[in-house]
Amino acid sequence: MLRCELTDVNGKTHQMPQLLSLQVDVDEGVPADALYALFPYVSTAELCRITLYDEDKPVFIGVIDEEEHICGSRGTYLKISARSPAAHLLDNEAMPCEYDHPSLSMMFERYAKPFDIRLGTESDEVFFGEQRVTKGTSCWKALKNFCIACYLTPPRISSVGVLYPKGLEHGDVTVFGTEGVPYTHLREAKKRCEEISAVHVKASNSGTYSLAIENRAAKNRGVCRERYLNAVLTESPMKCADAMIDNGDVKSYAVYLRCKGCLLGTEGNRVVISDPVLGDRDDLYISAVHYRMKGDGAYSNITLKRRTF
Repeated sequence: MLRCELTDVNGKTHQMPQLLSLQVDVDEGVPADALYALFPYVSTAELCRITLYDEDKPVFIGVIDEEEHICGSRGTYLKISARSPAAHLLDNEAMPCEYDHPSLSMMFERYAKPFDIRLGTESDEVFFGEQRVTKGTSCWKALKNFCIACYLTPPRISSVGVLYPKGLEHGDVTVFGTEGVPYTHLREAKKRCEEISAVHVKASNSGTYSLAIENRAAKNRGVCRERYLNAVLTESPMKCADAMIDNGDVKSYAVYLRCKGCLLGTEGNRVVISDPVLGDRDDLYISAVHYRMKGDGAYSNITLKRRTF
């Protein structure tokens, strides 16, 4: 059972009546998750925060961007548009500066912690190089640039405000099919145009792009899509070649499911699925959850992608 709490600018919390409609979009490819909710009208002071619960578990904590009061022949309503805590990092500009060997803890303290975002790891890696934050750079971009340089992947801030510097993480497993969550629709997509067959690497200033890192599985299937990498540059180390190939593999395959009910909070989960088309699979994870609820029912559209680790 989903329920909402709204907080106004005076710090007062309002337990809202039953939702009339709800849309929540959670996608690892988008920095801030989005929520759109419609309630029967309730008189409040100006609203600034929303928390969505599934039973007693918070599944979305949002910064309210827009509040609308709607009066018409069909009734009086309150409409809310909100984004997850990553919105603060997108909306705030970082102070221009330069870093020499920045650490995760330093970047977290400066760009995420001031917005009440928690860190979802105990590690504290250091990037052995320099990073520049130029005028006009958002706090999100400053943090993202660090994570890409240090981990070769953008960070992920969850719908409830937890920062995962290595991207979407979750320790649970979701089972789909007759032994788990049923689905009413399945679509499998293969995109050969996203795969990279080889990366040619320049490893020294005096050398050429003579070192080839091959994606043998793609080449054996006739994929021809090559890239070049100058590993002499500090921002493009040798390990970037493997990351380029892995990212192409992730983008090249997806499974889309439609399930009844709410699956918010499952993003990042490893997936076990048995299907007459797909067969038995356990190398996928939940990349996105798009929840829709109206008077005639509720469903979740789920995107599954390949794990490369």
